Formats: sequence, structure tokens, C-alpha cells
Amino acid sequence: MGLTQPSAGPTAATPTDRPRTLAEAVRAAGRDFLVELIRLRPDLGYPLPADVAELVSRAATTTSTVRALDRLDAWTRLIAEMLAALRDPATPAQLLELAAGSVADDLDRPGLAAAVDRALDLLRARALLWGEDELHLTRTVREYFGPYPGGLAPPSPQELSADRITELLAAAGTDEHDVLARLAHSPAGAVRNADRPVSLEQAATPIDRLLARGLIRPLSADTVVLPREVAWRLRDGRFSAAPVPSAAPPVGGRHRERSVVDRAAAGAGYGLLEDVAGVAAALEDVPHRLVRDGGLASRDLTQLARSLGTDLAQTAFVVELGAAAELYGTGQGNRLLPTTGYDRWVAEPLPDRWLRLVRAWLIMERYPGRDLAPGEHALGPELAAPAAPAARSLIMELMRAADPGTVLDHDQLAAAVGWHRPRLTAAGQPSTDELSRWLWREAGYLGLTGLGAVSGFAAESHRPEEPLSAELAGLFPALVDSIIVQADLTAVAAGPLPYRIAEELRLLAVQESRGGAGVYRFSAESLRHAFDAGWTADRVHEWLSHHSTTTIPQPLSYLVDDVARQYGSIRIGPALSYLRVDDEARAQAIVNHPEAPSLGLRRLGPGVLIAAVEAYQLVAFVRQIGFAPAAEDEFGRSLAPPDRLRATVSERTRTAGTARPTEVADAILAGDRGRRQDQFDTTELLAKLEQATRDSGPVRLGYVGPDGAPVERRLTLVDLDDGVLRAVADSDSAVLRIPLSRVSSVSPLQ
Repeated sequence: MGLTQPSAGPTAATPTDRPRTLAEAVRAAGRDFLVELIRLRPDLGYPLPADVAELVSRAATTTSTVRALDRLDAWTRLIAEMLAALRDPATPAQLLELAAGSVADDLDRPGLAAAVDRALDLLRARALLWGEDELHLTRTVREYFGPYPGGLAPPSPQELSADRITELLAAAGTDEHDVLARLAHSPAGAVRNADRPVSLEQAATPIDRLLARGLIRPLSADTVVLPREVAWRLRDGRFSAAPVPSAAPPVGGRHRERSVVDRAAAGAGYGLLEDVAGVAAALEDVPHRLVRDGGLASRDLTQLARSLGTDLAQTAFVVELGAAAELYGTGQGNRLLPTTGYDRWVAEPLPDRWLRLVRAWLIMERYPGRDLAPGEHALGPELAAPAAPAARSLIMELMRAADPGTVLDHDQLAAAVGWHRPRLTAAGQPSTDELSRWLWREAGYLGLTGLGAVSGFAAESHRPEEPLSAELAGLFPALVDSIIVQADLTAVAAGPLPYRIAEELRLLAVQESRGGAGVYRFSAESLRHAFDAGWTADRVHEWLSHHSTTTIPQPLSYLVDDVARQYGSIRIGPALSYLRVDDEARAQAIVNHPEAPSLGLRRLGPGVLIAAVEAYQLVAFVRQIGFAPAAEDEFGRSLAPPDRLRATVSERTRTAGTARPTEVADAILAGDRGRRQDQFDTTELLAKLEQATRDSGPVRLGYVGPDGAPVERRLTLVDLDDGVLRAVADSDSAVLRIPLSRVSSVSPLQ
């Protein structure tokens, strides 16, 4: 039968240099193995282990083991589960026999053996398995697969022969076979009084008849189990319910011209940068307060989408990505605001800005490309996904494996994702189809794809800490520092403007179109923003003359001078508030306005009015009726607008994984070499203690006393049980109980 158990011990003589523990195997494997182990399981390197023993101890923890197993492909994971179903140690021959019935590929015996060996090498490289001829799976891996690995229970105490199973199955009825089919891959079931004696003549139910025939057996008073040899026969020699491919499914598709794809991808990347800046500008102008769960309200998202000219899905992605890159954050009054980091980011070159967003995308634990369901919000808890970085890393690996310009087949991509990381789509997680669709959409927003094909930018995404190649960086539009001012009160920028120039131009004019080239429109209202910020007419004229490649059209010059003349002719200050008006006719017009009584406006003297509302409310009212007031303080000094609101975001500390695997490995090996020569690891020490207990001779035992001080005494060891050493002191015959964890050394005495 395919699951014959090996004997408890090795059948051949064990070589003296064969590793007896995982720690010994790791030490014997050498530096290169250790470097690769740290690369595959970076959590083992932080905090830095003192030596190999501590590294192995950390690798055997449940958390680290589960993380490593979740990153296995379907075939390697199946091999690990097969090993968990076998008694320790297993042999490659036993494993090969199990795999023969569960592989989906049409492989001959040597090909299958090679596929199994590849999986074993992957398990060894991750310190989940050690040994060559005798395969030892770590204890935590066995615990991970539970009491019934592969859905197989242990064999019966008195194992049924193949002929006997055939005879019993032939005698069973249809209803009994239905029960057996349900137990074939889930062997345990709840049954009342399962351990009661039952005969075939007394059996009244299919369960009773199966118990009587011995095809199932009682495990406890209320549980029955299907013996392993019966399950193996019902499965026709297959370990898994469905065959598993030993190699990854291919991913390919038709091709597009790479140069065209890269240009389209660069356009998408630049558009994303513009969208991030556009959202920041909107957040400055209009309050966007977050809802109770921290998400952005649907109406605010709709408003942002309208201002960007994009759909809700892309706008949600921009907001999520900006927050992940720490360009947006929560500020005063629970408002979503640009951060101080945004001001630094927007001044960087375009390729560097793009790389900053890619870095944030690769590590963000969210799926912003997911479709929002009713009641869900961008930045809300619904999009949280701790597995998202692993999924993105896998998608990018598959994209980089294809030639740039390849339009990947979606079904093949989803199948490959499911094979490489089956745990990504475990119960409660999105399907491989949904996952690959979301991430492909996100990659398209970033410009990692263009025209539906893999772009050259994807090939460089695995090293986001390094600058883009000159070829790809050159695809971003070049910055221009001049504009063309036209007679229709518009200005055209032939390319993206540097941040400072663009910010100043948006202070003077309203941006009507975005992209590689932008169109801006001047108006009296837009120019008043500049005067509110403290600009003068002379400064506006000077700025336009300096940055325009054309002479300033007369209509724009007249408009600037006209706004400057009107601006400040009415002065507003706190009284609660007051107005100083140079023109008596304007003062009278304000007092006579129908809404003036609601503000408590009344004349105080020639050209002076006071109001019962705050100054900012009075400013809004006077602007609403067509005048251009200037605010001043109680001393008559003009007030500059307040500093722009900014959210402060504490820099995330990313300590794990910052050191190179080679550096971590060298430090661990150095610590291992520095251990005291007389200090043994736990297994070696335990072996010496067991030998001394069997010999019943005197030993010199070193241990740590109850007060924490080191102690050395001449003792005779009695027994070692449950982690406690019992010994008799030679000096006074006192019986000592010493926890094994406190013992540091043992030396036999003659």
C-alpha cells in the first residue's frame, strides 16, 4: 500500500557525520545556505539571532513556520503534506510512491523523482525539512497540517489487508458507500456511542454496519474514523483529491510593439502623478472630512473623481496610493490633507516621484484596485489585506518573466497565481481570478502595463530603490519653465511645469486641462487669490513677463490693473468685524443690500461700517455681492492668508529586512564561532545527560542556581523526566531537582 510506514529507526548504520538535528544540518550546510535561508525567510534575520541555535529556534516557531508554508507553491506544499502523513523519518522512496498517484503531469519515473527532489530542495532551503536519505520534517510543520494530513487517519491497530478490504467493500451497500465517500478525504465524524459493541445482525444504520464490518472504527465515545488503508483504497492510490501539477502553468499571450507599450505606460505613470497632485490641490481647497471608520465619504470621492475627470475606481486608487506613500494624511478636524512629505515629493524629478509611488504600492497591505461595494469607502477598513504585498510580489514576478510587450492571458495568469501561492486564495480570501484582475488594474494605473501589455517599467520594478534607466526615465515629459499667454485670457504650458511655477500659476489662473500640456484661464476671481496671498499688481506683471514667451496681451494687463484698483478699497477687520470703505457710494450700497440686516450691518461713521458677524463671514458676503475686500488686523495691517493646512505623518520604521542577507548570515556565523567551546546545544547536552543517567557514575554538573549565580557540583544523576533533572549530591546525599533549561555543562568524573 502507498502509505506503508517506515520502521521507528534507521535500517542502515547511521554515519557519524550525519546531522542529528536541524541546527547541525544548518551549520553543516555552510554560509551560502544560510544566506539563501535569510533571503527566503527574512523574518528570521530580525532581530539578529545570536547564533545558529537561536536562528533555528526562531525558524521552528509557529508564526514563522506558517509564514514560510504560506509562500510555498502547490506542488511543494503537497510534498510537505505527504511528509507530514508519513512517520518520521520518511524515505525518498516512500515519498515517491505517494506522489505517483497525485501528480497531474504525464511524467515518467525519473521525471517524477526529479520533481519530488526539487520540492525537497525547496523545503530544505527554507529549513522546513532536513536530511537526505532520512527526511525529517520539523515538528511545527507536522502540527500545521493537523492530525490528519491529506485527510488521512492513522492505520488500524490491526491493519486490514488489501484482499480483506476488497471483500468488505463488495459486501457494503450503497448507503454505506455514501458514508465512506464523505469520509474519504475527511476521515473523522461525530457519532453517539461510537465505542459501543455492535454486530452486523444488530446494525440498524449504515454507520453501525460499517463499524461492524471494521471499515470504520471508533476513535472515542463520540467519534469514528476511517482507517488509512481503507481511505487509500477508496482514493484509488491518490493522496490528494485532485492531481497537482509539478510545474507552474505557463503564462503568455500575444505581443505588441515594446516601444509603443512603453510610451503608453509612461503616459499612464505621468497621468498618475498629475492625479496625485490634483487630489492634493482639491484637499487644500475643500474640506474632506473622514467618516467614523477612517474612510473617505462617497460624496467626497465622487467630487474628487469629477475634478480629476476619472472614474471612481481610479480616484479611489489615487487616494489610497497617496495615503500609502504618506502624501496624504489625517490633519486638523479629522480632515484628509496633503502632508509635509507631499511638498518634498512634488519638488522631485518626475521619475523619482513615480518610483516613490511604486515603492509604496509594493508594500501596501491593501487592495485599492478592488471594486467598492455599497457602504464601503476608500481608506476604509474593508480594503485591508495583509497578504497584498505577497500577491503583488508574485504578480510582478510573473510579469517580469514575460517579455515586455506581452499581453498576458488572464486565465493563464490566474492559474499561475493559484499554483504559486495557493494560500493567497484560502477560505475567506478573494479568488485567483479576482486577485489577478485587481492587481492587473493597479499595475495599469501605475504604468507597469501599457495598452494591456507588460511594459519595460515592470522589468525595473524589482529594484525601486535604484533610479530608472535613462531610456525609461526619458519617456516622462520634460519640464518646461515658460508659458504662452494668449489674448483670450488663457495661458498654455507646453509641458509639465516645475512645482513652484505651477503653484504660482494656479494662484493667478484656474487650470482647465491637465496632462503633458496644461491650459490655464485668468479671471478677476482667480487674480484675487494672488492679491489675497499678498501679491501686488507690479509683482503679477513682473511674473507674467518673466515666464511668458510672448508679450502680455493688453486685455490681461487691463484685467490685472482693474482688479488691483478695486482690491482693498474695502477693508474688513474684527469688531466682531468692521468695514472701511473709501467710496461712500459703495458703503451705502452695502448697507442697502437686502442681506445686510441679517449680518447686523450698520453705519458707524463716514466710510466705516460694523457688523455682528465674524470677519471671515463678512469677507464672504462682500465678495458675494461683487466687491474685492482685503482683510486687516486690529492695527490696520493687511492680513496674509493662513499657511496651508498640512497633515503630519510620522515616518514608518521599517527595520525588518533592512540588512542584506549576506550581512545577517555573516553575523550569525560569527556569533556561532564565538560560543564557548564547552557550551553544547540542547540536543548534545541532553544526550550527555541521558548517558550519565544510564551510567549512574559521578559527574561535574554546571547549572544556574535559584539566585541566578552559576554553580558547579559533583552529583550522581538519577533520572531525567519532563524537563527536570533529578540528582543526588555526593557531599550530603541531598536530592536535587534542576530544570534542564538551567543546566549549562556536564562532565563525567573517573
